[in-house]
Amino acid sequence: MAGWFTVVAPLLPELIRAARPMFTRSREPSQIPQQIRELQDAVDHNDQAIKALAGELEQTLAALKQASMEAERTIVGLRQSHDALAKRLQRTQAVSTVAVTMAALAFAVAAYALAR
Repeated sequence: MAGWFTVVAPLLPELIRAARPMFTRSREPSQIPQQIRELQDAVDHNDQAIKALAGELEQTLAALKQASMEAERTIVGLRQSHDALAKRLQRTQAVSTVAVTMAALAFAVAAYALAR
């Protein structure tokens, strides 16, 4: 619910103005044609406002879809980078394990050589 509200919130004052037109309040029969004209004008104005809002919502949705696609591409790139870094870390750990083993073996050989 909050997602669509943040999109519509800036347009609420215009929607309220469009939804509350000022009508002739008199109930006299002579005022009926004027009231009908006012209602027709309000309907036309509301129609235009709804069409404008629909156009803006279409643009917003298109921008959100584009941003979503870009975010997805970024996520895919980050996952690939993460996988490459994980493989590199495994290789580095393997090399460091071999290096530590070789150093321990060299120390043992040096100690043996000194002891003789």
